[in-house]
Amino acid sequence: MAKIIAVANQKGGVTKTTSTFNISAALAMKGKRVLMVDMDSQASLTISAGLEPLEVKYTVCDILEKASKPIEECIIKIEHIENLSIIPSIIDLAVLETELLSRPAREKILARALNQVDKDFDYIIIDCPPQLSILTMNGLAAADEVIIPVKTDYLAYRGLTQLKDTIEDIRLYVNEKIKVVGVIAALYEMQIVEDKEILAKLESEYNVIGVIKRAAVAKKGIYDGLPVVMQYSKSNIAKEYLNIADMIIKSAYERSEEI
Repeated sequence: MAKIIAVANQKGGVTKTTSTFNISAALAMKGKRVLMVDMDSQASLTISAGLEPLEVKYTVCDILEKASKPIEECIIKIEHIENLSIIPSIIDLAVLETELLSRPAREKILARALNQVDKDFDYIIIDCPPQLSILTMNGLAAADEVIIPVKTDYLAYRGLTQLKDTIEDIRLYVNEKIKVVGVIAALYEMQIVEDKEILAKLESEYNVIGVIKRAAVAKKGIYDGLPVVMQYSKSNIAKEYLNIADMIIKSAYERSEEI
């Protein structure tokens, strides 16, 4: 039975998709069977994995709509990364979101679908969209654990309170098993005083499981569908994501300061 992890933040530009792809690939590299779920209508995770959204036959929309397809038909194996598969997204997801609002038990549609394939994977990693929408609710309602990437600036730090409140509501009313296991401090710049101050605040109030520095390598390889952990495996960013994958496997979310 797969462990389901949602990567969530209502703010965009916080390396959410980058973190999803790299953590998933790192787990796959360690021999784990991993399914990524792209819940963002921008389809950034789908594109990052080397797929063209308009060319895939079925997407996450086909799982969420009323006349749904079997989830098995919507899973695509990523050929250039062993053990890694994806349920892709497409721009149509933004339109479908309105339809979901009128459905009964709408928060649990994704969870019910994933229950049909969770025996086929060790981990299912959900890339939630950058807003607290019904799509994000579906991701959180399906998840056992949540990882929150957050940019090391003041506004992003303040925004964590709203996300925490939403996750607590999900825990109380929809999914009692859900828990936040850690925060990834993203786009960190050591030479900027505010970044240092916000990182210190995050470390005092949350469980910081990774610190991802702002670096050009994070964007490289996207045209090849390759994550940093594969293309630049010796970089600090890759080491952080590989370490997070080890935490997930061990279910022990404590960051080593030696990275």
